[in-house]
Amino acid sequence: MNDNLIFSLDIGTRVVVGIVGVPENDKLKILAVEHMEHTDRVMFDGQIHDIEKVSSVACKIKEKLEKKLGVSLKNVSLAAAGRSLKTKIVRVEKSIDENYIIKDSDIDNLVLSALNTAKEEISHEGYTVKYHMVGYSITSFYLDGLPITNLKDHTGREISVEIIATFLPYDVVESLYSVARKADLNVTYLTLEPIAAIGVAIMPQIRMLNIALVDIGAGTSDIAISKEGNIIAYSMVPFAGDEITEAIQQHFLTDFNTAEKIKTNSKKEIKFKDVIGIEHKISRSDVLKIIDPVVKNLSKKICDEILKYNGKSPSAVFLVGGSSNLPNIAEEIAKNLSIPLERVSVRDASSINVVEYKSKKLRGPEYITPIGIAYSSMIDRKKDFITIYFNDEKLELLNVKEMTIMDVLLKTNFDSKKLIARPGKNLSFKLNGKNIVINGEVGTPAKILKNGIVSNLKSKVENGDKIVVVSGINGKDASITIKDLKDKYSASKITVNGSIVDDDYIVKNGDDVNIVDDEEEFFVYINGDKTTLKGKEQYIFIDIFNFIDFQIPKNKIPEMILNGRKASYTDVLKKGDKIEIIV
Repeated sequence: MNDNLIFSLDIGTRVVVGIVGVPENDKLKILAVEHMEHTDRVMFDGQIHDIEKVSSVACKIKEKLEKKLGVSLKNVSLAAAGRSLKTKIVRVEKSIDENYIIKDSDIDNLVLSALNTAKEEISHEGYTVKYHMVGYSITSFYLDGLPITNLKDHTGREISVEIIATFLPYDVVESLYSVARKADLNVTYLTLEPIAAIGVAIMPQIRMLNIALVDIGAGTSDIAISKEGNIIAYSMVPFAGDEITEAIQQHFLTDFNTAEKIKTNSKKEIKFKDVIGIEHKISRSDVLKIIDPVVKNLSKKICDEILKYNGKSPSAVFLVGGSSNLPNIAEEIAKNLSIPLERVSVRDASSINVVEYKSKKLRGPEYITPIGIAYSSMIDRKKDFITIYFNDEKLELLNVKEMTIMDVLLKTNFDSKKLIARPGKNLSFKLNGKNIVINGEVGTPAKILKNGIVSNLKSKVENGDKIVVVSGINGKDASITIKDLKDKYSASKITVNGSIVDDDYIVKNGDDVNIVDDEEEFFVYINGDKTTLKGKEQYIFIDIFNFIDFQIPKNKIPEMILNGRKASYTDVLKKGDKIEIIV
């Protein structure tokens, strides 16, 4: 039987619950349950502060279960508290060429860039704290600043994405492992409390709906939001059952434990002593009047947080945890979210149909999460961490969700820009009055390989996979010289912006380039006769004597006229000039 035993511990802020069960006909048959309160305040908001004392409670629970069942427990399944999770909402933008057609790889790279940004922001907030990313969801894409459902195949100037990413501090995981080690237990399965609770509180056939699960405990109210089968966001409200107890404590002047008993007492008439020793007799309705404003405040805080991360009211809300039975809490949540009351449901452990256990010990919404940890361990026998090799570097990833190559790159802080082979810049200029565009080089795309097979960022990874990423190479900018143009068009003379330039001149954006036709005559009129000049790009007055048969008598200086005015030998000639030479 030992091989099939599933031992789970739910280490809560006040109580530790241990469950031992075995798989039986696709259900979890629970063999034994033990729970024990911490002797002191050793945990705050789900974080273990005194490992020694928490492990002492875990050891006692383990020993009781071993004695009850006559077995030795070596392995344990654990869950990290949802209240330890940190959520970031991030939006990133990227400029693109307006003629570029957006591909799937561009969208994946945009999302990876957003996740890297979220990781950087959460790291800056936590300074030295390290985080595991445990999940993310895309809330919206944008094209040129406007929302769009799918960016693929569109063109524009700017693409952007908004994501919600959730992170778990390493310290939370490490403290759980430390407790297990001190209790002589090997952690074989690790999940998150909201995931475990959803696994048994919400049946698979309705998980595609947009549902908010709220675990209202003593110190905090933990929220998980599901959509299309995935958890899209986690959050926490630092306000829960203890605030109700404190309101009773202050009003009736009692100690905390007495106030807790008053809160949970369902009798019409309640008797108690205050801290002075005076006996009181109050009605249940008196208590409800005192706690009503606090319950309303709690429900509003919960609903505000749901709306913040879901963007709208969910289809339904499921309440679990010891404080989910607070009077009127379901009614207030339905009112704040503007949904029918029947869509706010308190999930009782006795309603779970995937578990077999006859005892009344597991009744109530406070046992949803402990049962969920054990059941999740049964149906999902995966390792708590998986080993991946990235570019020959060994990595360990927290295995709380289906892992992809994108998760691997996030773990390594891989620069998403290296996945993008940017095309070179285009060159635009005019040639003989026509607009010419020469495209830049496309570039060499990045290559992603999983175990030697071409893959992409969304490809799933498993324990032992070898991932290799070869960075993309940007394309070169378009470039052309005057010599290139002369060779291409068999031209001997080209001007740029009206001037003659060297052959090695590199054409720039906006240049006005003109090819001078070799057949074009350069002529002038000399003493009324049309004379064609050849062989030079530019002529001065003295050059005309190379093209005419003109004898100048000795000791005579000719009079030279250019376009009606006196000329000199170095005057620059223009096509069609009128020249007179008088002896």
